[in-house]
Amino acid sequence: MPEQSYTAAEQALFERELESRLRAELPNVREEEIKAAAERAAQRELEQRRMMLREELDSEVADTTVESPTELRDEANREAPSKLVVGLIMLILLLFLLVVYNRGQVPGFGSASNATGTTAAGNSASGGLEPILSGPLATPGALAAQGTNGAVNSQIGSGLPNAGGVDARNSIPSIDPNINPLFVPFYYAHDGLRVFGRPLGPIQTVNGRQVQWFERTRLEHWPEYAGTSYEVQSGLVGLEYTDGRSFPTQAFFTSRPGLRFFPETSHGVGGKFLDYWETHGGLDIFGYPISDELVEILPETKQYHTVQYFQRARMELHPQHAGTPDEVQLGLLGRALYLNEAKSAPVPAVPPTPVPLP
Repeated sequence: MPEQSYTAAEQALFERELESRLRAELPNVREEEIKAAAERAAQRELEQRRMMLREELDSEVADTTVESPTELRDEANREAPSKLVVGLIMLILLLFLLVVYNRGQVPGFGSASNATGTTAAGNSASGGLEPILSGPLATPGALAAQGTNGAVNSQIGSGLPNAGGVDARNSIPSIDPNINPLFVPFYYAHDGLRVFGRPLGPIQTVNGRQVQWFERTRLEHWPEYAGTSYEVQSGLVGLEYTDGRSFPTQAFFTSRPGLRFFPETSHGVGGKFLDYWETHGGLDIFGYPISDELVEILPETKQYHTVQYFQRARMELHPQHAGTPDEVQLGLLGRALYLNEAKSAPVPAVPPTPVPLP
């Protein structure tokens, strides 16, 4: 095939076209070369930085290995005096607590029982009172219907075993500073030490009502009865203490001297318990009977005692004090509920003996 020849004009046009294409491709080639060069420079910089960090780390590890024993020794020497002082303080506190425990009392902070009672106040305040504070079962109307005379005795006689001493006959009773002023008049007007016992803790507010716990009860402030004899009432601790227990009821009988039937609860009260009920406040202080007489082992004496439960108290017969004001005593229900102590051990109850009609 014969070789094709081009004219000078065509040859010049071809060269110009080739040069134009080469010039167009040249920037792309340069850009790729620049990127490759930049990547190689970055890798070299990263490798150099890695080597520098490794050298610094090796240097720090070497310095730490050499200096650690010295630093630890210096630090121990600095901390030794402070640790010695803390140890001495803890030893002194331990000795002080041992002395307080043996004496049973912290000087200037009241008796041990009061301190314990204050600690337990939160538990008592958080539960157990709500259903009791909804309203008194012995309402003013019911009290008036019973015709109670509200007779009370003065605070005289020898001390009760579990309530501390009482003032001598015809002496002016000293006011316990631990009793809140809100309850002081009511407390001392109702033979407070015998009937209510000593205060266990400060006044507190439960379900919007102000109350204070005592060994034998819980006094409650009822402002809706302000100005009446029902402004301060004893709590229904008998019902709370026996919650969940059931007692045999008494068949109806006609009340007579020394023996009284309460149709409101179908229980009877007689003998020394009735005398105590009538002479120490009656329905106002004790409420209705919720059991007849029964026998229980009391946790305080670990002995059998004849007892009877009322809405607001438990009466106990202590024959070892026969013929004295302490023959009938009120149980420490307030203390048992407030401090969550062990309850009395009931002997299986039997139905009360029916009282013959006259």
